[in-house]
Amino acid sequence: MNNFSTIDFVVLIVYIIGIAIFGAFFGKNQKTTKDYFLGGRSIPWWAIGLSVMATQASAITFIGAPGWGYSGGLERINTYINVPLVMAFLMVTIVPFFYRTEVYTAYEYLERRFDVKTRSLTAGLFLIARGLATGVVLYAPALVLSVVTGWDVNLTIIFMAVIAVSYTVLGGISAVIWTDVIQMFVLWLGAALAIFTIIGNIPGGLSGAIDIGAEAGLLQSLDFSFDLSTEYSIWAGVIGGFFLHAAYFGADQSQIQRVLTSKSLKESKMSLIISGLFLFPQMLLFLFIGVLLFAFYSVQGTPDIENLNELFPLFVVNQLPVGISGLIIAGVFAAAMSSLDSALNSLSAVTVRDFYAKFFKKDASEGHYLKASRWATVAWGIYATIFAFFAGNLGPVIETVNKIGSYFYGALLGVFLLAIFVRRSNGHGAFAGVIAGMASVWAVETFADISWLYNNAVGAIVAVVIGYGVSLLSAAPGKGKLDGLVYRGEDTVQDELRRRQTAAESAQFEKDVKTMKKWPFLLIGYFFITIVILLVIQTL
Repeated sequence: MNNFSTIDFVVLIVYIIGIAIFGAFFGKNQKTTKDYFLGGRSIPWWAIGLSVMATQASAITFIGAPGWGYSGGLERINTYINVPLVMAFLMVTIVPFFYRTEVYTAYEYLERRFDVKTRSLTAGLFLIARGLATGVVLYAPALVLSVVTGWDVNLTIIFMAVIAVSYTVLGGISAVIWTDVIQMFVLWLGAALAIFTIIGNIPGGLSGAIDIGAEAGLLQSLDFSFDLSTEYSIWAGVIGGFFLHAAYFGADQSQIQRVLTSKSLKESKMSLIISGLFLFPQMLLFLFIGVLLFAFYSVQGTPDIENLNELFPLFVVNQLPVGISGLIIAGVFAAAMSSLDSALNSLSAVTVRDFYAKFFKKDASEGHYLKASRWATVAWGIYATIFAFFAGNLGPVIETVNKIGSYFYGALLGVFLLAIFVRRSNGHGAFAGVIAGMASVWAVETFADISWLYNNAVGAIVAVVIGYGVSLLSAAPGKGKLDGLVYRGEDTVQDELRRRQTAAESAQFEKDVKTMKKWPFLLIGYFFITIVILLVIQTL
């Protein structure tokens, strides 16, 4: 069946137990929801950045992206080519806003800027979208375990859910981030070992593999067609993908929550820089592994798999050396638990902060809310488990997660753009805008033949336009809904300077602002470099 040996099983078990103990270490001193959800706002920027990277290189990417590359080559890199532009945008606009308002969840800000109904609607949509996606995230490592052991995949889903939820309840956001740092290096090690193994088993090595991939058209990534139905054209990636990732990194609690754990606004921005620089090459690496696997199996024979999600795990188990395959599969499990940890932690944060403490149990003790947060984590773990049973029928896991998000993310981003940049917008307009944005995505999916990546742009634009129009039909927001809650560019910097207590603090802040000003421009330049890199690859 496969070559997963006793030594591999030992490595797998020891690694998972070690990571679980390591994560539990961070949870033992948690006394408040601030500790549980924000790590006491004391996490260093580099750890946050690596955590985001590890989440993107989690079981979803580790399993899904090689399957993508195997079947479609590098074309799907267009989904991620926009990331440097997104990070430049977020550094200047949305992220500084959330950090300065000192919210626990992004949706708390919407109540301050608009009203309770807008906060509740957007928070509820996040719970639906992220809850469904978390089921897919749970399915991915369960599939790996099924391939490795031969167990029924439904049994492995339950097994993984019990481990992941237990670890999540104990860990909190600090455990999420610090265990992610470890996963980052383990998964990149696995990718490197897989590449060397593949190259060593193909006549002609790397050049031979590239020749096979080029002949099959798998190195063609940049399609400049203006046909909106072309699913992964560069325009779909740059335009639709920009809105997708701006919403994901800027309006999704599972990502915003990490940024809010940093010690300062400067460190929040620095964590974004890591993602802006390295997410593209990371995704390109995993897609390229898929191309190499195509070349490998062209030589070795067609792989015996039922779906593309099994492709890379099966290769790891059967082709990598004894012990190493155990470590890599263990890394996939642990990374998946970390991804689940962050998703479940953010779902718990929104459940408790935006609903339970708001409507059901006001003014309770921090100890009570911390206990409620852990129970909410268990509940969402059960929800994700149920949905995971159906995830195998949805196609490649990484694409499934993004498509689920496309129904919600555009509208969510639109309401935040309204809140931050449109002073005349109010709660009635924001509420209507969110609903109209989602309805427009449904209409496009039903009646138009365009790439799903454009869904995010459609949802955001319609939410802003309808939201602004409806706002004009009712009273303008009062001063209390605007002061410190809308974007004012350099004026915001001056406000921050006035809040600084000493001249030394003001001087340091000014220095930080000047230091960070160049980075958005550098990220934009880096975007054009990535285009050149892909053009060069296409000529191979």
